[in-house]
Amino acid sequence: MKKDILILLIVSIIIGSIAAGSLSMASNAYFSKTLGNLVGDSGEYDVIITVREEMKQDSADYIQKIIQDTMPSAIFKEGPTLSGKTSFFIGLPESLKTKETYDNLNKIFGSIPGGSAVGVLTEPRLTVRGVPEGAKKMLMARIGQIDGVKFTFNDGGSIGVLLTNANKNNSVTQQIKTLLDQYQVIEISFPVGSEPANPVRSGENIARAMEQNLKLELAQNVSTDGKNDDMTYMVSTMIELKRFLTAYASQVVVAPSSGSVYHKGDILVFQGRAGAPPASGAAPDKNNVIVSVSAVRSDGSAEGSITQGDALDLTNLEAYSLVNNVVGNPVGVATYRSPRKELGSALGETSKLVSQVPGFAQNAQNMSKVAFGVLDQYNKSLSTMDQTLAAIENAGNTMQNATRGLANIDTTSLSSQVDNSAKAMGTLVNTLQVVKLLNGDVNGAISNLTTTQQGLNNVKSTLNALSNVASDARQAKVVVDDVVSKGQGAVQTLRSFDANGARSNLNDINSQLAQVQQVNIPLVTTQLQYMAAAIPNMKDDEINHSVALLDKFIAGQVIPGARIQILTTNNISTEAVQPLVESEVGHNNASLYSTALGVIEPDPRGQIMSVLAEVKAILAGLTAIAFTVVCLVLDHTALMTVYKRQRLAKKVQKKGISSMIQSVILLFTAKERRYGMAMGAILLTSMFILSGGGIPYLPWLGVPVVGAFLGLLVAVYTDKMNPVSNDEILAGEALGLSFREIMREIVIPSGRPGLWQKLNQRVMKFK
Repeated sequence: MKKDILILLIVSIIIGSIAAGSLSMASNAYFSKTLGNLVGDSGEYDVIITVREEMKQDSADYIQKIIQDTMPSAIFKEGPTLSGKTSFFIGLPESLKTKETYDNLNKIFGSIPGGSAVGVLTEPRLTVRGVPEGAKKMLMARIGQIDGVKFTFNDGGSIGVLLTNANKNNSVTQQIKTLLDQYQVIEISFPVGSEPANPVRSGENIARAMEQNLKLELAQNVSTDGKNDDMTYMVSTMIELKRFLTAYASQVVVAPSSGSVYHKGDILVFQGRAGAPPASGAAPDKNNVIVSVSAVRSDGSAEGSITQGDALDLTNLEAYSLVNNVVGNPVGVATYRSPRKELGSALGETSKLVSQVPGFAQNAQNMSKVAFGVLDQYNKSLSTMDQTLAAIENAGNTMQNATRGLANIDTTSLSSQVDNSAKAMGTLVNTLQVVKLLNGDVNGAISNLTTTQQGLNNVKSTLNALSNVASDARQAKVVVDDVVSKGQGAVQTLRSFDANGARSNLNDINSQLAQVQQVNIPLVTTQLQYMAAAIPNMKDDEINHSVALLDKFIAGQVIPGARIQILTTNNISTEAVQPLVESEVGHNNASLYSTALGVIEPDPRGQIMSVLAEVKAILAGLTAIAFTVVCLVLDHTALMTVYKRQRLAKKVQKKGISSMIQSVILLFTAKERRYGMAMGAILLTSMFILSGGGIPYLPWLGVPVVGAFLGLLVAVYTDKMNPVSNDEILAGEALGLSFREIMREIVIPSGRPGLWQKLNQRVMKFK
């Protein structure tokens, strides 16, 4: 029997493997052919263009014209139509498989009638997705330096990587993965209403703060491609223009009247330039001022923006409700502030002030000339004071002698000399008064000189009295000594004055005044006047309509309104960046995430072929499982039933726990079950190996386990699947037939029709 079982196993495995392999190969060939019909054979086409079905003829003519003009040696083919879309395939010659060609595919085929999408089919190829716009150029340059990369190109929002050959696929994939792991992208998201006013500028500021505060070698705002996309700068400028317009739009605040409650979005109407206040129940006049409530304050008052008219037209500040374009009852009184008007007034006043700058500079220069003249006379004045003090001192000596001979003193001449000195000192005091305008340090000297001059006048009076009263000579001597002492103190104070320093300060002042005079004051004044005249010409409704238009334009551009992406090295935590973001945007509503710079996707065709290979393996595996079950049921159940009959014939009945334990043991140790598990494991494993079968998530070690389980399951119900006649077996045993002869002559011929029954016919004796 062992030889018969071995032959049966070999034949079953061969037939099952051929059946499983044939079915899987047939299905794989069918799917591969279907894929080839959809996207062409591998390497046959390079570009796929998808258009709407109703426009396919016009699109085909247009594509052929483009190929004729720009790609005369390219291959063109119309593909199948699926779900209302028709595909066209283009095969490029090697001379056109360049970076420039692939970068410009969207431009070349972007204006096709009914065009929907342009894709790349060239192989071997990898795709790096999820790369921020601002990091694409850097990453493409780095990937282009990897061995095995032919070139990189812009594939829509991704980076396409063409390889030199398919053998480099794994190596290039690993190197790109290593490159991507060197970077990380800090993504900053904002909830609605908390977006930064200018995300482009905010991103630059956050990146700069990260470099400075976190000591990073790399921190770059990559939210947009700021180096190559001029639209980014244009939108950034528009954002700033929007901020400017919003800041200088008139601000209207309406205090509610008794019983009135405002809500965001309410419309209020004012008289404006109309001849009469709005009438309840009527439609608003075109000359009325209409305000839209943009916010409601905690005190119930409403803030609004003017959508019709201008704030300067708000002469009557009483507000009326407007519902469904019908004027209602009065609901409050408004106050308003016009930053435009305030700015215009400020610019007008500034232009007036600027126009006075040249006159002021000229007057200051004239004053400095006077100060220079005073400084030039400074040393001469000091010499005069020295001579005067010497004369006074001589006079004092003379007075001392006058006590002995007063009659010999020429009091008239001495009085005249004292008078001249007093006048000279007065001149010096006047001179120092001019110097005082530029240098306050001479104030003490002026005071001392004034005192000295007064003393000289007293000396003069005393000398006049000497001619009549000799007894006053000694008193005059005391006065003269006091005058000399104070005069010498005044001279010492004046000599401590830094005349050269004052002259240097005057030179610096003159230099600064000269620079002021070099400023083109008329140009500045003209620009200020122009701005002052232009700003009031912007009406509030024009400002609000312009802001709405800017919002529509900005929202339509590819620019992050609620997301900022910062490229940095892969060692920064979001917790370290959070305070910098809060400092820049002014709130803590931002959410920070750390993401990879990009994700590698293999060749789409390769992915499909990989899926088809898996499908092929699954079909082979399922076929092998099915064939194993069929073989076990049709062929091996005959032998397993006989084994079970023999076991039951020798079975000793036990009761209680012993019976349960025996049943559990026999579940795996009974002869027919051991045979079924062995045959199932051998059949399934052999067919899996020969047919290339495979089941997802099922390791190879699990295949014999599955086969054994199938064999065990069949063995449990073997007598129901393939019952045998006990009487015939007993008759054979009575005739003295061996077990092998009973199987060949009685059991197998009367069992289920299968492969073993066919093989058994050649060894049967009783046919």
